[in-house]
Amino acid sequence: MTQSFSGFTRAAAGMLALAAALCPAARSGGQESGLRLAQAGAANRAASADGASLVSQAAERVASEPAIAADLRARVEAYGHVLIGSGRYLQLATPLGDLLKLELRLQLGQQSASLVQVRTEDFFWNRRDVPPAPAILERVNLRSLRKAAASAARPGAPAADLLQGNLALGGLPQLLAALASDFSFDTPRADELAFTAGDGQSIQRLPIWRLAGRWKADRLAALKRSDGGKPSAAPEQLPERVELVLGRTEEILPLFPYRIAYWAAGEPEANDRSGQPPAPRQCLLLELFNVSRKPIDPQEFAYNPGDQEIRDVTARYVQHVSGAQR
Repeated sequence: MTQSFSGFTRAAAGMLALAAALCPAARSGGQESGLRLAQAGAANRAASADGASLVSQAAERVASEPAIAADLRARVEAYGHVLIGSGRYLQLATPLGDLLKLELRLQLGQQSASLVQVRTEDFFWNRRDVPPAPAILERVNLRSLRKAAASAARPGAPAADLLQGNLALGGLPQLLAALASDFSFDTPRADELAFTAGDGQSIQRLPIWRLAGRWKADRLAALKRSDGGKPSAAPEQLPERVELVLGRTEEILPLFPYRIAYWAAGEPEANDRSGQPPAPRQCLLLELFNVSRKPIDPQEFAYNPGDQEIRDVTARYVQHVSGAQR
């Protein structure tokens, strides 16, 4: 069975992986089920509603930007714990594809964890540091991956598209494309986002679109399918819906995703006898701000592993790409 990546994309899955590793309840087995969120895929790309069409357009617009730099804030609620994080996202277009960099640090009380993911022209680096365990550094050879994608592509199918569509190496454009593929979205709602200006006093307003989406039936069924192909319970920590805030102006980063929030079913209170379903809980919030289109020095994406132990996981990704066409 082909594995591919769902709307819980690279960033979301990475944050939940860190959350799982930090939370005591997850160490007894919850981590694996939480990480299953990263295994659903972006196979059906047809937009069935205006909302999905807008999200698909957002993926294309963000992918077409020559350069993007943004600060980010994250809040993850998983396994009974709340983690707060901050970081930085960089994206730079090159002839061989986007260079990408994601830096994220999450905090749970006195514990902290970090995630660094860098896509250069030749390699994808993925470093996760969750004390007290040793840091893990993985490497993917992108040249080998492109060669595998070219060999696996059907006649007339661009190898680059196959590579991008099946691997969590595409940054914000891939995140948005996966959402458009995996979720059915309601009609977009025009609104404004108020925020404090750089002077720290005045309030500015940004025109935005608000969208809400729920899992497509076939994608949810795939998530609930066990390894034997039989239906099973939904993976733990699975969100029920997603909410997006996209820019609604042609002047400032059209359709840029300023806010992405995932909501899951709430847990009933111990003494609640009302019979009403519990309120949904926000399991993941990702906010991007201080967004810039200014040119980025390619050296920002240089990665030096130093004397760290490297796990080369290229073969796993090559197998994934090759299996995508079976």
